[in-house]
Amino acid sequence: MSSRIQQASLVARRRLALQTDEFVFALSAPSGSPAAGPAGSVVGAVAAPPDLRFRPGQFISVRVGTDADQNPILRSYSIASPPERWGELALVLRLLSDGIGSRYFDALRIGESITFTGPMGFFVNELAHSGDVVYIATGTGIAPLLPMIEETLRRSETGRVILFWGLRSEADVFYQDELSALSTRTPRFTHQIYLSQPQSFCRLRGRVTGPVLELLPGLREPTFYLCGNGQMIEELKAGLVARGVSRKRQIRTEAFFD
Repeated sequence: MSSRIQQASLVARRRLALQTDEFVFALSAPSGSPAAGPAGSVVGAVAAPPDLRFRPGQFISVRVGTDADQNPILRSYSIASPPERWGELALVLRLLSDGIGSRYFDALRIGESITFTGPMGFFVNELAHSGDVVYIATGTGIAPLLPMIEETLRRSETGRVILFWGLRSEADVFYQDELSALSTRTPRFTHQIYLSQPQSFCRLRGRVTGPVLELLPGLREPTFYLCGNGQMIEELKAGLVARGVSRKRQIRTEAFFD
């Protein structure tokens, strides 16, 4: 984990869903650094991008402007790519017209750089899960959860891995190929997407809070990871605790402010 100031340049941008884009950055090597690859091998006269060491679920703080006193304005974004993507990182943002961070990223062009500190944060998987693992996201809260799910599925654990994802409508849905691939790869993983304001017929309509609480009696020694809207987190956490789930041992949260 590092808190020093780092840089990365934008190499790709793609639209994922309504007002939601993925930004992919290549890490910049400090000037004068040795040209070493991921295993320490020399790769040429030009310094190779550094390896950004982090755990799935962690975030970086990006400088998105300066205030009236010329102090940096920082916004935090969870890393949406797995640590195995050496030399780069991806961020998933919901772009809002009144957000200073949104305006900064929307104006960013290929080849331009961001300045950030990190990775940081304690919203990461437990080192081991004794039972089932339930991930709950709303909106772009899925961004850190997907790498966390992939990390859990690589382990030799036997518990179920379940994702509940709440979105507004069909236009907000993304990551369908990625989630389908995980479901095909292992029967341990299942996912359900709930739409609160669907534009057409939707079998899974509504918010995620109720379905998670309904599933609780059938879970074995569950651990819950909640990421997204603060109201969802508070309501679901209160519901879980009221039903006997340990707030300290079984619930981990990360609030997003879309």
